[in-house]
Amino acid sequence: MRRQSALLVGLLAVTAGCSGLSGFGDAPRSQTVTPAPVPDPPTATRAQMDFPPGIDEDGLHRADVLATAHRQALQNRSYTFYERYRRTTETPNGTVVLARNETTRVASAKRYLHHLHRQRYLDDEPVAGYRQTTFADGRRWYERSDDGDVTETGGRIRFTQDQFAYEAAFYIEEYAAVPQSRTRVVRRDGRRFFWVTGSGGTPPSRSAVQSYRVSLLVDARGVVHRLEVHYRTETDRVTYSFRYRRFGSTGVSTPRWVDGID
Repeated sequence: MRRQSALLVGLLAVTAGCSGLSGFGDAPRSQTVTPAPVPDPPTATRAQMDFPPGIDEDGLHRADVLATAHRQALQNRSYTFYERYRRTTETPNGTVVLARNETTRVASAKRYLHHLHRQRYLDDEPVAGYRQTTFADGRRWYERSDDGDVTETGGRIRFTQDQFAYEAAFYIEEYAAVPQSRTRVVRRDGRRFFWVTGSGGTPPSRSAVQSYRVSLLVDARGVVHRLEVHYRTETDRVTYSFRYRRFGSTGVSTPRWVDGID
């Protein structure tokens, strides 16, 4: 596994009580309607334009460089992070869907609130589910899980870096490393972004794919505001996406259920 992957695995290995890369499939853990990107007017030539790390006018050439820039740009920033994963498999017994939705509010590396919901369906009927909430207050983490039985636990925080920034960087490097891509300059809310689309990649599972496409919305610093990937294998259809909101304005309140957990 590449350097970024090793960093993430090492970080999450010491993160007790946090879901990290756990759950269904090869991807992690509110959907809003957003306007389509509007092409940027030609106010600067391509030679004058500052592209994000790893990206140029022809596309994304170094996913690992972009992943590192993304992780570093999130240091000491608060944000809300949404992830969605869905895998559909046709089996002799029917259509099986594994779905995961996650919302993480990060006030700092040691203060966050993470919600995870996993669900398994057979022919649109739910057959298994799991919910988990993890809260960190700066010194300790607290976790509440529910798979039909509720379990609560906690412990001392043993890490100093933003594990969710490392996780996002891991998936940027894994999903966005494609042989063909292109870049368009777009504007969102008056700001310049870079819209990268690509194809021909390989998922983290290293499964052979029949089709693969990925898109990223990136700012000039290298922050990936949105990533979305769709791919198909011989047996599965998979979608994974993440997006960010509320940079610099996300706060985290203490949940009521934390009281009484040792």
